[in-house]
Amino acid sequence: MIIIYIYSHLEDYIVELYKRIGISRPNQLRLEVIAKRLDITVYSFGWPSEALYSNGRQYIYLNRYLTPEQKWQEFAHELCHALRHSGYQKRMYPLFRELQEWQADNFALHFCIPTFMLQRIKLPTDKKDAACLIAKTFHVEYEFAFKRLELYKNKIYAGRYAKWHV
Repeated sequence: MIIIYIYSHLEDYIVELYKRIGISRPNQLRLEVIAKRLDITVYSFGWPSEALYSNGRQYIYLNRYLTPEQKWQEFAHELCHALRHSGYQKRMYPLFRELQEWQADNFALHFCIPTFMLQRIKLPTDKKDAACLIAKTFHVEYEFAFKRLELYKNKIYAGRYAKWHV
């Protein structure tokens, strides 16, 4: 059986973004390095995380009380707002704000655990063991890794039953 994985537009975007900033391996996924290469200033402070655009510059504010894994995940979430969204969320129609939050959550899953890197890893057959390996490799929380693994596996599973011509 041939399994074909077709990248989504988001996965293509993330591949190109990482390629542009010279990142190709999980050990290069460092918040400070990525922020610097994207020319985004990151600050730690005591309130909920947020992204802000001011005077032609992007800023991401991360809650200083988060664990390193949570900060990485929050950075990716806020990065989506910085790179792909516009407008002030507190003045948006609630459903549009909800859409942007869903998009940022989905972006974070794919940004922190990029498909092109995930495909290079030999994953254990047990889902819990695989999620543990992903969490350790990509420096994310277990639940986050498990959710990303589910997205990845579901897409492969769906591809098995599609009619493909190679």
